[in-house]
Amino acid sequence: MIRLINELPELCPDSAEWVKIRCLYDSYKNDPSVMFWSQDDGKCFIAMTDGNMIIYNNCADTLELLEFVNVLSPACVFSDIDTLKAINRIPDENINIVYKKADILGDTPCDDLKSDELYKLLDVDGLSLPDYPHFAVDYCRRKNLGFAKAFAIKDKCAVITFNNDKFAIINGLASHQKGFGSIALRGILQKNYGKSFYACCRDSVLPFYLKNGFIKLYNAGYWVKNK
Repeated sequence: MIRLINELPELCPDSAEWVKIRCLYDSYKNDPSVMFWSQDDGKCFIAMTDGNMIIYNNCADTLELLEFVNVLSPACVFSDIDTLKAINRIPDENINIVYKKADILGDTPCDDLKSDELYKLLDVDGLSLPDYPHFAVDYCRRKNLGFAKAFAIKDKCAVITFNNDKFAIINGLASHQKGFGSIALRGILQKNYGKSFYACCRDSVLPFYLKNGFIKLYNAGYWVKNK
C-alpha cells in the first residue's frame, strides 16, 4: 500500500532519485504543499511538488505504482528508465546518472553572485529551468537552510548543487567559455568535499563527466505530459 509519510529513513543507495527526494525533504519537510509517500514501508518512495513527481524504486509493486501515478496525473515524472517503462511513462530522451566521490581538496576562487545572476548564467539551451521567481525562491530557501551550494565565475560559468551532509546532486551547470565547465565542476566538488556526488546528464554531455572522473551508474529519464 502507498501511504503518505512525514519522515524519511536514512538510506544510502546509489540512486539520483533518492538523493533528489532526500534533498527535497530536507528543505520542505514542513511544507504541506510538498508530499512524500512510501509503498509498503520502503518498496518505493515518491515525492511530488508543483506537479513534478520523483520515484525511487526499491523493488516496488509496479502495478500499484502505475495506478497511483494515473490517479495523481503528474505533469512530470523523474525515475529510472525501467520504472518509467513499467508505469507507461516512457521519456523522449535518455538521461545518464553519473557518480563520483567528492574527493577534491582546495578552494577554487569564484564570485558570490546573486540568484538572478546565477539564473542568467544557467539559462542556456539544454538546461530546463523553472521560471525565475520559482527558481529564486527554491534556491534561496535551500541555500539559507544549508542545503544548496553554488560555484560561479561572472560571465564564465555557474553550477548549483542541492545537498545535505551525505549527498550532493548537480541541479544545473553551464559554461560560457571553453574550459570553464571543468573549472566549475572542480569548484563545486571542492565545496561538497567528502559527499557522494551525482549528476544527471544527456548523452551529449556524458563524455564531459567521464573525462572528469565520474562513472555511469544507470539510465533514467524525465517524462513530461503532453510532450
